[in-house]
Amino acid sequence: MCVLAMSTINELLYRKCTPPGSQEFFTQLYYYTIELLRDITNSRLDTLDPIFVEKMSELLTLLVEQHLWRLEAEPRFSALDFLSLLYQLTVQLPSMQCYLRCLNVWAAFFKQTKSQKNHKYLEAFLALLTALLQKIQFSTNASQLKEIDNVDTNDDNETDWQIFLKTSIEIVSMVAEYAPLETLNLILMPWKTCYDIYRRIETIVDHQNCSLNCELSESERLSYIITDFSSLTQTLARLSPLFFDQENEEITNVSSPMINNLIEKLLESASLATSVRLYNLKTNNSHLTDCFIDNHSQLLAALKTYLIWITRNDKVAIENLKLIVDITLPVIHTSVPLKISNSSAHLFLALSNLPCSPNLILLPDVSHFINAAPNFKFRDIETNFVTCSAITNLLLKPWPDCSQENANHRSALTGVFFDGLTWPFRDLTLSNDEQRVRQVTEDVLPIVSHIVDFCKDFPIASKRRLFLAIKTTIEQSIVLFPAFAKNSEISNCILVVFLNVLRVLQQQLGVEGTKNAVQVFLEVAVKEQGAGNFLDKLLQIFQLVVEAPGSGYKNFLPGILQLCMDNVYPFILSHGAEKTDAFMSLLTLLHSILLHRWQYFYSSQVRLGYSPVYTETENDAPEPVQLMAVLQVFGQALLQQDINIFKLSLASLEDLNAKWKLYLNVLFRYNGLSKYLSVLLQTLIDKSQSLLSEDIQVAIYNMAAVNFDHFFSTFLPDFIRNIDAITDQQREILLTNFMQNHDKDMPTFVQHLRIFVNDAQHFKLCSLS
Repeated sequence: MCVLAMSTINELLYRKCTPPGSQEFFTQLYYYTIELLRDITNSRLDTLDPIFVEKMSELLTLLVEQHLWRLEAEPRFSALDFLSLLYQLTVQLPSMQCYLRCLNVWAAFFKQTKSQKNHKYLEAFLALLTALLQKIQFSTNASQLKEIDNVDTNDDNETDWQIFLKTSIEIVSMVAEYAPLETLNLILMPWKTCYDIYRRIETIVDHQNCSLNCELSESERLSYIITDFSSLTQTLARLSPLFFDQENEEITNVSSPMINNLIEKLLESASLATSVRLYNLKTNNSHLTDCFIDNHSQLLAALKTYLIWITRNDKVAIENLKLIVDITLPVIHTSVPLKISNSSAHLFLALSNLPCSPNLILLPDVSHFINAAPNFKFRDIETNFVTCSAITNLLLKPWPDCSQENANHRSALTGVFFDGLTWPFRDLTLSNDEQRVRQVTEDVLPIVSHIVDFCKDFPIASKRRLFLAIKTTIEQSIVLFPAFAKNSEISNCILVVFLNVLRVLQQQLGVEGTKNAVQVFLEVAVKEQGAGNFLDKLLQIFQLVVEAPGSGYKNFLPGILQLCMDNVYPFILSHGAEKTDAFMSLLTLLHSILLHRWQYFYSSQVRLGYSPVYTETENDAPEPVQLMAVLQVFGQALLQQDINIFKLSLASLEDLNAKWKLYLNVLFRYNGLSKYLSVLLQTLIDKSQSLLSEDIQVAIYNMAAVNFDHFFSTFLPDFIRNIDAITDQQREILLTNFMQNHDKDMPTFVQHLRIFVNDAQHFKLCSLS
């Protein structure tokens, strides 16, 4: 009964309805809730149903989010009493889920009081911080933490342990916004204890046998310490932005010695983990190995968050950079656990983004790594992408004050890296086995495509160097495409990389390069009768070609249009719902052609000596048949049940009307306008696209506005005459009601249109029943 009552109240609160005179209700609700909290915290915590806690925390969160300001105005209200009871509930509940729900209430409270920066709650916040730090450490809460699952993952690929830790750390960070120095001190105390034990691990390592000399009971205790070290390191990493705040120099200056000491210990710990390879040690406890791996990963992640601090002093920065390189590069390798190599790759990428990153490439270890990187076979594609992004930064980003010697060194490294990366693909021939071509293509081209996309914001000089480095690879992909177009994996990889090349490097590719590639794609598409397996990507490529500045499009537009209308469009219609993505891409391409290349269909009025506006008396379209064929595709799209296709088609027509006055166009008015109006009105009556009703009504108004007299006197009677399942008398009522209102402003027209549609629906329903 209590759960049902709270559920009802919660539903009311979700509606955010606060009628006049409701102040007393919310006040009483709060005090009743406090009494309930006091009752359960005094005696009944162990017997609480999780559903009860869920509803209770939901109620508390809603009260805090919506009515805290109202409650604070009450003379009897005491936030400290509320926080005290919430604190007891948070620390005493045995269930993890119940604990997390309590943290949601704390988060709501922090959110509501953040703007005030009110320190009257500081004591309560610091008490919560102490409790949270004890809650997440095995040294103080092992019995409860051992029960939390760290194996099975949810839909977001997170375990219960990761959710528990992440949520707790977020609340710690909220406390730190009020008291950054106190929070830092409280976390550093247990962290340093763990660090002191961690740095002594090397004394029990048997280097000869690559094992750890400790008993099973000791290894279990050590696993708890390493886990605490990892959790606290993750917490410190989350707090790092608070100490780089330029607006609060006092906090930065006071925390500086503590942060410097922390960074020194982080570097030392990460160096130990890398040099001793703790992740590779043989132990009598597999869980301990997992702890070493996770901790190593968190140390690298923490260093990434403190990189800005590490490199503040130029002289110290160079020394630290060398040390971080020694820590990082050896573990970006296939033989290293994925979690570590991934964290290390992200640290390397962050390093490459620093202002002092050009110094990195002068280090022999970095040069050696760049030379060897193309041969690495990473366990996951993300680590590969991140590593290649870091190397791309070092090789292609602009260097200030770069000497000729250093420029030559970087140029040589660029050549070696890209040659090594793309050589397996460039070595392929048309006579190679299809399976080998597929394997090499899937290994090489996604990385090249990622690098190209990564460089989209690079300056022109950098893009030019990139294009020269991958030019032969692009040319090779065009050579291989016709022979292996039927293989969907190969053709998709080639088209994706070329799509990115057009987006990022079209200027460097040039008109001739674009022309050659598009010609190949057109020939293959015609030969393959619709090219169903790579149609979507192909149409996106054509769109980029059409939208490219300059007159180069003239070489491709006739062929692209012919392919679309003679091959692609019939292919899509014949496959129906199977090719919705391809239909969307075709509509987008045709919309782009009409929007950007309207002059292809209409000769210039200016060149003819007339004003550059539409004409109502002369059909000046040199390609009227082709134009109407293109517009017919949009009409066909309005007949589709798929809402995305319908919405895209309608938006495209409205966009073309806004720019080119499509609805006023003579060709469209006399050959298509009535058909479009009929389809849209029928769609409203049939309720087949109810979610788009407002958009459809606006479009009908814009089309009718071309000639309201014709709409009311000719089109509307014809349309009503063809409505099925209604009587002649009902048709007369519909026509009379709409004809009586000839208002031409949009709001009034739309209102009468809605009445007309509702009446038509009602008459049809009555006739059918």
